[in-house]
Amino acid sequence: MLSERSSARSLSPSLAFALKFVLLFSLLLAAFEASRGSAIERFLVEDCILKPTMALIHVLAPNEPIQLLGRTISSPTSHLRVTRGCEGVEILLLLVAALAAFPASWKMRARGFAIGCALSYLLSVSRLIALHFTLRDWPSAWEALHGLILPLGPIVIVTLYFLHWSATARAPSAA
Repeated sequence: MLSERSSARSLSPSLAFALKFVLLFSLLLAAFEASRGSAIERFLVEDCILKPTMALIHVLAPNEPIQLLGRTISSPTSHLRVTRGCEGVEILLLLVAALAAFPASWKMRARGFAIGCALSYLLSVSRLIALHFTLRDWPSAWEALHGLILPLGPIVIVTLYFLHWSATARAPSAA
């Protein structure tokens, strides 16, 4: 009887985290979906993600004439259309929901958010750069990289970051 009670108590914080996480992620995703077509979405996707991606591609391939046409990174040899979900915002939303749902101090959450936001951003931009060069130089690998490896890789890395952060961020009352 005692072991049943203690196992139920140890499951409770995990269940509470899971419920908070799902609720927060759903709310964040709904808010982002509600922003579809708005100036906020254009700023986040086009100005904060696509324009820096273009600048870095230009640094890596300075002689390649590339331009941003709407949400398409276009060059003479490739056209990468960045659709909703491919820009990496959802990875950041997953991380923010996990950080907010986890029992930790606000100071640790702020630190986790700052580092996690930078990591998510770098992964999103790196993913788009990799997709551009894959489409341009190695189109036979497009399906595998676009469909599995490059979407899954950032999620795994951000998850590992969260697991590392959560191991050190546990609030004293939750320990």
